[in-house]
Amino acid sequence: AAATYMRGVRWLGAPSTLLAMVDASVGGKTAGDFGPAKNCVGAFWQPSGVVCDVHLLSTEPERGYVSALSEVIKTALIGDAGLLDLVEQERRGILGRDPQLLVEMLRRCVAVKAGVVSRDPRERGERAHLNLGHTLGHAMEAFAGYGQLTHGEAISLGLVAALRFGTRLGHTPSELTVRIEQLLKQLGLPVDLEAHRLPEASSLLGHDKKRAGDQVRFVFARDVGNVFTEHVALDALHSHAQTL
Repeated sequence: AAATYMRGVRWLGAPSTLLAMVDASVGGKTAGDFGPAKNCVGAFWQPSGVVCDVHLLSTEPERGYVSALSEVIKTALIGDAGLLDLVEQERRGILGRDPQLLVEMLRRCVAVKAGVVSRDPRERGERAHLNLGHTLGHAMEAFAGYGQLTHGEAISLGLVAALRFGTRLGHTPSELTVRIEQLLKQLGLPVDLEAHRLPEASSLLGHDKKRAGDQVRFVFARDVGNVFTEHVALDALHSHAQTL
């Protein structure tokens, strides 16, 4: 609304959920779903400021809070090995919503995303890395029907799929794929692609906003802090999705 009203007015963000604090509040990308197409109508409109109060997270329902941890893991994979270590070592405290741990986790997440966005505000290059796990995750989220999977649950599944796909193509070490899958499971996030019907959901890949003709820009991980994009044919991705 702020991006559209009078062709743009100032706005301040006051996120009250973990997902908003670690991801959506940073970067000024605003969008809505359009039928089966996730986030395909929107704008870039940076906030004048964002205020995050971790004490608000004590009121967030468990499912929403836990599901947002998938975006934390994604952020760590993109650019902060220390953040990944923190979640692994302090998993119980983070699940218990310890304020001091949350401040450190949030600080690291914001630093990674803010750095990427400042270097590439309109997603012409590096910012695409933030879509790690989102191509197949969005497909499963849409296929299930919005509201059946939370966004974070879908991204957990999408991360598993992206890492397995990367391993199959020789981009991602199998040790990293196993490490992340185990951590997601320990956090209480879904990792079973078959149960969430990835083969059928992959039929929606053509709606992905990152599609270019018969290809989609897919994000792979070589290691923690080492991710890259590569164009993959939609037919090939759909074919691989049948057996991930």
